Amino acid sequence: MDFVREIPLTGTAAGVIYVVLLVLGADVVLWAGWKRWHRTGLTLAVALAAVSAAWFILRHWDIPLYLFAAGLVSVLALVGVAVLPRLRVLLALVAVVSAVSTAGLANMEYGTYPTVASLDPQPVAPEMTLDQVKAASATDGAHGALVTFPVSSAVSGFTSRDATAYLPPAYFTSNATLPVIVLLHGNPGGPEQWFGSGEAAQTADRFQAANGGVSPIVIAVDATGSENANPICANSSVATVMTYLTTDVPNTIKADFRVDADQKHWTVAGLSYGGTCTLQIATTHPSAFGSVIDLSGEAEPTIGTHAATVEKFFGGDESKYQAQNPASLLTAHSYKDSGLAAVFIAGTADEHAKSALTDLSAKARAAGIPAWYGTLEGGHSFDVWRPGLQRAFAWAARRGGLTVTTDPFDGLKDSDVTL
Repeated sequence: MDFVREIPLTGTAAGVIYVVLLVLGADVVLWAGWKRWHRTGLTLAVALAAVSAAWFILRHWDIPLYLFAAGLVSVLALVGVAVLPRLRVLLALVAVVSAVSTAGLANMEYGTYPTVASLDPQPVAPEMTLDQVKAASATDGAHGALVTFPVSSAVSGFTSRDATAYLPPAYFTSNATLPVIVLLHGNPGGPEQWFGSGEAAQTADRFQAANGGVSPIVIAVDATGSENANPICANSSVATVMTYLTTDVPNTIKADFRVDADQKHWTVAGLSYGGTCTLQIATTHPSAFGSVIDLSGEAEPTIGTHAATVEKFFGGDESKYQAQNPASLLTAHSYKDSGLAAVFIAGTADEHAKSALTDLSAKARAAGIPAWYGTLEGGHSFDVWRPGLQRAFAWAARRGGLTVTTDPFDGLKDSDVTL
């Protein structure tokens, strides 16, 4: 059954199948409506309501128009199930097939599940509790471990969800203290994004297998507080996220795990909202982490518009906002002696991220931070973020003080990240 697990859910062939099924479904819906024209008044009314609701969603969330159009086929088919009893079975089948095809197109847009296997991934390491990790012997950790644990908010008071860590075999087989890569998710989202669609554990596991069991410890933490929240990764009247990420998170990691205590050996990496957050951390708290990986981050912290963001989080005080805006801080201050270095990666089809990160990487270099900017094939999706983390993984390991014998991803060299 391995061949089934390797069937791609993205790519040209998959896309053609989804589109063909949707076109056929739309044809059936149109035919059914034409055959029963005298009953389509209700159908049109419900469809209009669906269009209105979808338009509201499109205005508030960045959902491509073609996904709305694809989803409309399923909606109309379901309406037909309700008003056309003689065609109920056929239209129910169309609704199901169209819904699956729409989900397939959405998956292609965001790169969430590349293959059938990714729908039910096999863990690369056994799951342990924090107590089991602390009591484990070298044998227990022969394949590393995955650990889910709470993060204290003793200083910030920020309400957060649990974090997840990947510990490499070397954590159990030696007394070495390892550097840390902290991963920040997008919005909407949570820490599980990185260990699910982001395949962070698989990336770290491949790296350790090529380097004698040694890898940075990889920890995905909460950066928003809930699935749909957007606290713009700042200390504001809404939340104290920045204090949580720069104080509570490192304190908890040091208390719970045997790690390199020098945070300049640590890396903070993030995707989308999390990418924006990485640069906010670096510019407002340059001693919290030594390295930054910004994957598809935005030009500035935002909830949609600049005015709305400043008003909601800072009571309209522009100066308070700019004090936490990386673009302004990189222009106003020198970070030459901070020891920071940064990697910026955007998708080739992600025009917003390309524009933002081209500008921010240039500003970082001008402010004295060695930086590298590059693109990977794809849009604003895990098709970019998965290989983006891989591209920078060995670089982050070396920045953490580890000797890298082999880079299984043939990623960035130290000489690539320059002023």
